[in-house]
Amino acid sequence: MNTETDIHKLKEKIKELENENSILKQNQIEVNQAKELYLKIFEEFPALIWRSRLDKLCDYFNKTWLEFTGRTMEQEFGNGWAEGVHPDDFNLCVQTYVAAFDKREAFLMHYRMKNKFGEYRWIRDYGRPFYDLDNTFLGYIGSCYDVTDNINNELKLTELNATKDKLFSIIAHDLRSPFSGILGYAELLHENIDSNNIVKTKHFVEQINIAVKNTLTLLGNLLDWAKSQTGQITFNPEYVNLSSIIQDIIELSDSTAKIKKISLSYPQAKEVQVYADKNMLHTVLRNLISNALKFTNSNGKIDIYTLQDQNNIVITVSDTGIGMNEESRNKLFRNDTSLTTKGTAGENGSGLGLILCKEFVEKHGGKIWVDSQEGKGTDIKFIIPLFKTE
Repeated sequence: MNTETDIHKLKEKIKELENENSILKQNQIEVNQAKELYLKIFEEFPALIWRSRLDKLCDYFNKTWLEFTGRTMEQEFGNGWAEGVHPDDFNLCVQTYVAAFDKREAFLMHYRMKNKFGEYRWIRDYGRPFYDLDNTFLGYIGSCYDVTDNINNELKLTELNATKDKLFSIIAHDLRSPFSGILGYAELLHENIDSNNIVKTKHFVEQINIAVKNTLTLLGNLLDWAKSQTGQITFNPEYVNLSSIIQDIIELSDSTAKIKKISLSYPQAKEVQVYADKNMLHTVLRNLISNALKFTNSNGKIDIYTLQDQNNIVITVSDTGIGMNEESRNKLFRNDTSLTTKGTAGENGSGLGLILCKEFVEKHGGKIWVDSQEGKGTDIKFIIPLFKTE
């Protein structure tokens, strides 16, 4: 009797275990189906998806990732994906990932990764730990997005804000000061109009003339710079006579040079043809010569000369002026710093002209630089092509 009861109980237990096993099998099938489903969803997901194991090595990349990189799963497997990370971003990328992995924390990082066209694109990578149904840690899973356009737009917005701040600074200070000077000399001229003091009258008129010309140059630079920042200036290079442009600017600057008793010359007056945008080249040379006049004392000297090789020409505006120290030299051509130094006759400046020069020279594929020592004068040089380059 006991034996029959035991056999019955055993059969019942076996049946119960078979039912539990069947349920577990069904659950496992459902889990596997769920895993297959989420992988299938990930395959078509618009984000770049990756997954790593307990050893921190990646074992899965979705279709979107592979299409972006132009590589195979085998190539990306393990640490292969890191081959596409920009060398400058690699160490920080790996350090961020490993530190978060060890702490089982989510992370967010940005790095540049090479796409299938060989271009580096900015990636925003969200990584987080993932677990099995029993809360067992399995590794990490991440989703990445190409945010290059967003970052470029942010940079443009930053540049536009800097442009706005620079513009307001010039209007509030650099443009206001010369008008105050002109007004002051005009009042002095008015007060002395009946004194018949020709020397004083001539001096006041000369100062007004210098101030008006400097203000006109500043206004021109301000307009050109604003157009340049908003993409309204087109680059139209052609073959132009450099010597003719230099002579034109010397003639325009001659009255200021005579007032300050400065020698202004272009010893190499032979004709030289260059491939350049005439208006931009005129603006660059006008600003460099204007600056040299501004920072050269009376009885000083300014020479413009050129040196060319087979493909390029270096143009130098050399003066015997006050020169500048290293700190001032480092602030030249930069939009993010302010360098406003008074000229030798009290002329105002915004530093905007040199920023404009740099932009226009670089439009030609050239570069601009300065050699200067305080008290020993300044040479500002720029290089542009002689011929059209394909």
